[in-house]
Amino acid sequence: MKTKIFLAFIAVILTALLSNFIFQWLIMKDFDNYVSGVKDDQFYWVLASVEGSYSDGKWDNGLLSESIHWAMMLGLNVKVLDNTGKEVISSHEVQGSLPEPMKLRMAEHFHIHTHETKGEFTEHPLYVKGKQAGTLLSMPFQKQKLKEKEEIFKQRTKSFILVSFLIAGGGSLLIALLLSQYLSKPIMNLKKAAEKISKGDFTPRTDINSHDEVGELSGTFNKMAESLQREEELRKHLLSNIAHELRTPLTILKTHAEAIGDGIIDKGKGLENIRSEIDRLIKLVKGIEDITAAEASFFTKGQEAEINLNEFLSEIGNDMFPAFREKGLDITVVNSSGLTISTDVEKLERVIRNILSNSLKFTEKGGVRIDYGIDDRTFFIEIKDTGKGIPEKELPLIFNRFYRGESGTEGLGLGLAIVKELVDIMGGRIEVRSKVNEGTFFRIYFGIQSGTKIN
Repeated sequence: MKTKIFLAFIAVILTALLSNFIFQWLIMKDFDNYVSGVKDDQFYWVLASVEGSYSDGKWDNGLLSESIHWAMMLGLNVKVLDNTGKEVISSHEVQGSLPEPMKLRMAEHFHIHTHETKGEFTEHPLYVKGKQAGTLLSMPFQKQKLKEKEEIFKQRTKSFILVSFLIAGGGSLLIALLLSQYLSKPIMNLKKAAEKISKGDFTPRTDINSHDEVGELSGTFNKMAESLQREEELRKHLLSNIAHELRTPLTILKTHAEAIGDGIIDKGKGLENIRSEIDRLIKLVKGIEDITAAEASFFTKGQEAEINLNEFLSEIGNDMFPAFREKGLDITVVNSSGLTISTDVEKLERVIRNILSNSLKFTEKGGVRIDYGIDDRTFFIEIKDTGKGIPEKELPLIFNRFYRGESGTEGLGLGLAIVKELVDIMGGRIEVRSKVNEGTFFRIYFGIQSGTKIN
């Protein structure tokens, strides 16, 4: 992964550097075209000026000398020939006719004799009123300082582009190395954590340092690892508890079967005890099925929906009312306000039903009151019964799986364990208070969602 990212950066860098070289070539080409265009314009201006020095079949030496002078200033060494090939005037002649100070000043810029030996003149016919009046011989020569400036400009341009190439290339290479390291680090951490999980270690977690796709992947991985760790812990805990719960009835079954076989106890009474233990085993298996179904919902993200809490709780109360009425108990939803919440309806319903079933089991008179409301940044649901209560020393243990209290009350001790685990999964918390012979009070808190409102 790191190598691929680095090579991708290198490809981008090489493309950018290639474009840099193309840019340099285009700059030099445009510069040369510009210089050539300027020189062409200057030459045609000189050509027109020279042609303007001819009239009535003869050359005006004053105008012609001035034209040649300007040609020299523009970097052109020229000669003018008439139609017979005789030289009319030349740059050398014009320079010789100049005042001494001007002659010295121009000599600082160029040397006509030197350039004449290094090049050839180009012929250009001179036309006046459609007829050839003579020939202009021209040979461009560079003024010494201008030549130096052009060379300096080209050299500096090349040096600048080379330096920018080195800076951009070296800097880009360093950035590519650092970025490839930075971008691949979360992926490498994920890889190492995944390898540990594949070996049965569910504790590794990855740091979430960004909110992009890699950050989301890290967050998803952590949730997966937490789910796997939780599932593994639940599996071990469940197997341990099941083994413990099965040991007692199976031992009793074996003991009674042996006692009946040895004639120690009456056959009828022994079979009755065996039947009782079998019923206990059936309840245990049913409880295991319930906890398995509950655990399946722990790892499945439920569909959240907006519900009217009063209608939701009233519907559950009405559904369970026959069971309460059978024991002569009441079940009442106290609050009548229309509190609308957004929640995982399936999980919340399982939580409420399990608490109500637990209250029904341990309440002999009175009944259950259900209330709800908003407290600071949470909404809460209260369930209070008038049952026999829970001893204070047992309160910290009631949410443990298969805990049935020191009195060995009926049931498997799974209902409240499921409640606690579901509440935790939903991001809530549960409080419980109880007094013996007075009743038990449960309050469940959940965070307020953006859609929460009171009608």
